[in-house]
Amino acid sequence: MWDEAAREAVAWTWEHEPGAEHVVGGLAPRVRADVDAFAQRLADAATVRYVGDPTDHDSGVSGIRDHADGRLIIGYLEHRRLAVVLALRVQHRPDPETA
Repeated sequence: MWDEAAREAVAWTWEHEPGAEHVVGGLAPRVRADVDAFAQRLADAATVRYVGDPTDHDSGVSGIRDHADGRLIIGYLEHRRLAVVLALRVQHRPDPETA
């Protein structure tokens, strides 16, 4: 039988690391909103991907990962012990039709 506590997933959050101005500073407000939504989707995905704590010999911190969605690429870390996605860098390719 499943242990009730083991089945409950911890809701992950996300943060800009080292800070919003460093990660998304200079981007248009619409693009910043897209980045926020994208980072939240990464955190939501981690919520269902990881259940329980990492083993004692595992640091719980992933290597830097990159994920693309449309014109955005986000470089991020997943920190399992803190249940947080750390958005490290963002690349945005402007749309040539609207630039």
